[in-house]
Amino acid sequence: MGTFQIPGTTGLPAPVSIGLGAELNGAFVLPAGGKVFYVRGDGTTPTYYDDTWNKLTAKDMCGGLYPSVAIALGQCTANRGDRIIVLPNHTENLATAASWTFVNGVQILCLGQGATRPTFTFSTAASTLVVNKTGVRFSNARFLCAGPAGTTALTVAAPLTIAGEGFCADVCYFEIGIDADQLCTDFCNISAANAMFYGNEIRGLAQASTPTSCFTLTGANYARFIGNHFKAALSAAAKGFIANSTTASGDILVDGNTMWQWKSDSSACISLAANSVTTGIIKHNRFRVMDNASVNAVVYSGTGVDVALYDNHVANVANETGILNQGTVSAAS
Repeated sequence: MGTFQIPGTTGLPAPVSIGLGAELNGAFVLPAGGKVFYVRGDGTTPTYYDDTWNKLTAKDMCGGLYPSVAIALGQCTANRGDRIIVLPNHTENLATAASWTFVNGVQILCLGQGATRPTFTFSTAASTLVVNKTGVRFSNARFLCAGPAGTTALTVAAPLTIAGEGFCADVCYFEIGIDADQLCTDFCNISAANAMFYGNEIRGLAQASTPTSCFTLTGANYARFIGNHFKAALSAAAKGFIANSTTASGDILVDGNTMWQWKSDSSACISLAANSVTTGIIKHNRFRVMDNASVNAVVYSGTGVDVALYDNHVANVANETGILNQGTVSAAS
């Protein structure tokens, strides 16, 4: 953070560091924390508009721009509280395994609404984001996890891996399927504690797009899914958007989500099928399944599952009012 000198006749004022603080005639100003880096471009070239401030050469000042989040991440320092502000209409392809290199505590904050939000496209079968640092946050981003819309077949194997404690994704859009030959296989594996997904949309665009899994919990203690909207067809009727592995996940919370498992014979929205200890609370969710005989959208099998269900509702026929979820039955593996 800096203060500006009074502009002279030669151009823009130079920043002056305030170090640990500065006294301004009775007010004491402190640095705001980490550095802020701005991103707008196509992943290779920054997009400038004809504004003098945007042409500053010091890229960690408010006017400097980086062409990609990948490059901006390289300027960040761990545990400093750095933020990357991604401006509207930014586009970036994620073309490799572990496309971004994270540092502890970095936040990637995107500006815009709808399709003007920064868009990140997983463009190859091996494209991944591996979040293996602590305290990383994504906010308001569009992730096209099944690749760009088009006619070229593409199966993205594992777009997102969360291996760092304290991850947060809020109000993001995750597109996990387009059609029968443009889809993800396993969207997201969570293997660290305290992951939070809040207010996101996770969507497949057609019933023919059938990812094998959506979220898989693998030692994801205290994972929280709050206020998200899911609509996609999964590969098995009794497969849910949130499922577990053979590694224990304790005290999870699934609260206030809307889940529509779109497969034509779907019977589950949450499936806890593995022989592992999975505990927690599932409450105030709204489920939609396509099998009109199903009244249990939360299903389980195996040993060690101990979840408490409160006030969840399920609809299994078009245009009907949901009824109270009736209990649990065996889940698909």
